[in-house]
Amino acid sequence: MEIPLPGQEEQGEVVRAWERYQERTADLKASLERQLALLAERRQALITAAVTGQFDVTTAGRAGEAVASV
Repeated sequence: MEIPLPGQEEQGEVVRAWERYQERTADLKASLERQLALLAERRQALITAAVTGQFDVTTAGRAGEAVASV
């Protein structure tokens, strides 16, 4: 049984496309990892500020809106 294969040029194009895909995927993964690290750092800073009293959690709301006192 014969199985047709693409020519050398087409194979090279497929390989180059795959390599670009892998590079883009690696770039996106690195970007996400940096963002996650930054979010973790900001979360820790917010927790620290709340615990030490530098940030008043009773008046903090979502998206910077004040929450009514109860």
